[in-house]
Amino acid sequence: MSHFERVKLAPSDPILGLTTAFANDVRKDKVNLGVGLYNNEKLKTPVLACVKEAEALLLTTQMSKEYLPIDGDRLYLDQMGGLVFGRASWEMEKGRIASFQTVGGTGALKIGGTFLKEETDRLIWISTPSWPNHRGVFSHCGLKVENYPYYDTKHYKMDFDGMVSCLEKLEPGSIVLLHASCHNPTGVDLGPAQWEFLYQLFKTKQLIPFFDFAYQGFGNGLEEDAAAIRYFLGSGLEFLVAVSNAKNFSLYGERAGCLFIVSQSAKIAEKITSRVKQMIRTNYSNPPMHGAKIVAHILNTPPLAKEWEKELTQMRLRILAMRELLVLKLKSTSKNIDFSHLKEGRGMFGFTGLKAAQVEKIISEYGIYMPSDGRINVCGLNHDNIDAVVSAMVAVTAEG
Repeated sequence: MSHFERVKLAPSDPILGLTTAFANDVRKDKVNLGVGLYNNEKLKTPVLACVKEAEALLLTTQMSKEYLPIDGDRLYLDQMGGLVFGRASWEMEKGRIASFQTVGGTGALKIGGTFLKEETDRLIWISTPSWPNHRGVFSHCGLKVENYPYYDTKHYKMDFDGMVSCLEKLEPGSIVLLHASCHNPTGVDLGPAQWEFLYQLFKTKQLIPFFDFAYQGFGNGLEEDAAAIRYFLGSGLEFLVAVSNAKNFSLYGERAGCLFIVSQSAKIAEKITSRVKQMIRTNYSNPPMHGAKIVAHILNTPPLAKEWEKELTQMRLRILAMRELLVLKLKSTSKNIDFSHLKEGRGMFGFTGLKAAQVEKIISEYGIYMPSDGRINVCGLNHDNIDAVVSAMVAVTAEG
């Protein structure tokens, strides 16, 4: 008899399971609008030219693969601090910011959640809807997860009033997970005035913001996408930022990410650093080296940084072009649903408005894959497949 005979079969991840189903589909005209990867016009996830150049240099100059420090590569963290907070603000404030290289953005969320569980043990609130893994990660940290209103799926717009009404009722010390830009899965972001209002609310209610920052540069630009985080830094609140380099450096498999915990003083930051290093030590001991070295070298080398920004701009513009083309074609074809809300979003994701039954039909009959809530990744579109996708969306919505 097996010692593990009673282990229950866990349900497959809704996104990764969709990818498996797509891979097993033998239809040549199938389309994957589900997985959260940037794809170019050829529907390939590229290795950036600046990344190849940085890797080539590392190959010839790197003399050792010894462990990194527990909190990670210091050049990487310094460069990422400047990218996220702005170089001048980072240099001024970094003494009170505890910083850690992590295993991707998900690792940053997990380490941050573990720290919050052990040091505050308060409720954490995530948006409705949110990235499905948010609930799983924070639940496994031992935090109790609740939801605040964010997006009105009936009218396809942000429910800021509902969000504020909920947050105003929270207990002091409650943790609120915020998407800094390119909200996943809606693509609908808060505006400057709304961020300013939230800051005042967080300060009055003594709430703890936890920013998930996975798409810097994919929304409106590197500086614009970081505006909320930089505003909160300059306003004196304590908060956390989980950062991923998967999307904006196209380094998905390298698991490059970091966690910043902003405190009120250098003395508090020193204590936080000591505690989080203990947590990392008993979790994965040391972060991976290769991805962080690539990012650090690119950001620390002005010609490569300029090339990266150019490539990032090209990715952002392709996403925006596909989003606008999809809306244009749907608007001229669809008689049942107004899809214009998709144009207002930023980043890779947006809600189509398709219902679960319509999604099931578009997958089974047309080979167009997306999660059951109708969320799509517009990077799965190109000029060869967009007409087929539009025709299929119009067909399934025309039938009610």
